[in-house]
Amino acid sequence: MIRLHALCSLIFFAFCLLTSCQQPEDTGFAIRWDGNRAAGLVIPQQVAKSVSADSLSQLLSVRLGNKETAILGNYKRVGDDIVFQPLIPFTRSLTYTVWLRDKRLGDLTIPALAKGNKPALLAIYPSQDSLPDNLLKIYLHFSRPMQEGQSQKYVAILKNNTDTLPGVFLNLQPELWNADRSVLTLWLDPGRIKRDLQPNKRLGAPLQKAVHYQLVVSSDWPDQQGAILGKTSTKSFLTVQRDSLSPNPARWTINQPQLESVQPLVVTFGEALDYSLLIETLHVSGENGETISGTWQTGDEEKRAQFKPTEPWRAGKYRLQIEGRLEDLAGNNLNRPFDRDVTRKDLSVNSRSFVERVFSVR
Repeated sequence: MIRLHALCSLIFFAFCLLTSCQQPEDTGFAIRWDGNRAAGLVIPQQVAKSVSADSLSQLLSVRLGNKETAILGNYKRVGDDIVFQPLIPFTRSLTYTVWLRDKRLGDLTIPALAKGNKPALLAIYPSQDSLPDNLLKIYLHFSRPMQEGQSQKYVAILKNNTDTLPGVFLNLQPELWNADRSVLTLWLDPGRIKRDLQPNKRLGAPLQKAVHYQLVVSSDWPDQQGAILGKTSTKSFLTVQRDSLSPNPARWTINQPQLESVQPLVVTFGEALDYSLLIETLHVSGENGETISGTWQTGDEEKRAQFKPTEPWRAGKYRLQIEGRLEDLAGNNLNRPFDRDVTRKDLSVNSRSFVERVFSVR
């Protein structure tokens, strides 16, 4: 019995010794930070001594946990070390492993954010709560870069606050994010909005007139650092009659700014226009065509925009230039309606790059 006990103890000791020998050493991996983002991984030279500069990407790989697929990114030598910069920053709280051919060199866990350090959904556009039943786009504005490819999982539209509607949004991959991944454009399915297309005939329009809807953004949506929103956001709205007419700048109201001031130029549209395009498509030029520098801001639920010049207004004539691609909430631009009857020859279609309105400062 004593011999059996001694034998078991010896086997256990040998197992522990073998296991400890297989544990990865302290490899000296370090994180390269870009603000709060883990933007790179430093691999010390002694860990990969045999790797030449021209074969870094062929022999080295960084993987998420125990997955076999390497993370996309670039390898380069910085001094005596090797730096891996992933295409997308590393995610907080996740563990990454470094491999040399088929040998695991070690791993590194990205520290979690401090408790309470969470992203936020700052705004949902359109702002108003009465929207045309042929609404084309919705914009989500976050406080910091979010993880992509997640909208189908974390965004939903409810009908009368009860029924979740399937297939409302166009499933675009990649999704339509701005450059820093903080603003997402969601398209309601155009094939279901246009009345002469098969998706519309088969499934009907995404939204119906005179119905209460609720847009819901889940609290579980993570940002690029792995922190979740932590708060569910909702926007309730009522659908009204469809909008089939193009915006008409000739009907807009333009104020006359005060001479020798930086008083904003205020343009009132008489209807809500596309939030994102408003910022991109309005321009002010001087009498000789020179660009007037300044900043645009939207207001009154995107029914108004104001331009504040960098320099005081001088006496003279100015041009408000509006790009033809500016749209209303239903996707009707200055040149043509979004959902038009192509068989009707009596409906005019323009191809103007710009529409101009002249105003004076005296």
